[in-house]
Amino acid sequence: MRDFILLCLLALIPVFGISQTHFISEFYDQYKDQDQVSHIDIQGWLLKLKINAEEAEGADKIIDKITQLRILTMDDGNLVTPKEYQKLLKNMRQNGFEELFRVREGHEDVGLYIREENKKVTNVLLTVHGQDNFILLSLEGLLKFSDLNDLHLDIEGMEHFENLPDKKEDIPRV
Repeated sequence: MRDFILLCLLALIPVFGISQTHFISEFYDQYKDQDQVSHIDIQGWLLKLKINAEEAEGADKIIDKITQLRILTMDDGNLVTPKEYQKLLKNMRQNGFEELFRVREGHEDVGLYIREENKKVTNVLLTVHGQDNFILLSLEGLLKFSDLNDLHLDIEGMEHFENLPDKKEDIPRV
């Protein structure tokens, strides 16, 4: 009987791993079919097709580490209420995401969050919540922190990765 219970618990491990980012999928699915929303959901291997010759130097190594990229943008008005945005941030904290930075500029709130397992970045979330716009960029894979600097894809929101230091420890903390 004990072996049976242990086997059942082992079988549930993948379910718990998937549910940790389930809130991101739910949030994404809630908005992706709205008229004023643009969305992209790309599996990692398809990203290689997006890379042009200029970006190919060194980018292949990083792209190989990405398993999924999701982008949700709203340019003609923000459908995400402040309450829903706060719920998203709360879910991130509850699911082990660490806030690398959060900047409030005018009516726009920009945040970059990561989740790590065994010193590898498994999830990256970039949020831009403005009065008239919203961006959610979700990246999944197995990356080194220094890889985040080397992501040079021509995708809205990626410019926020350019100023990251090579090591997470080099990010100024208050």
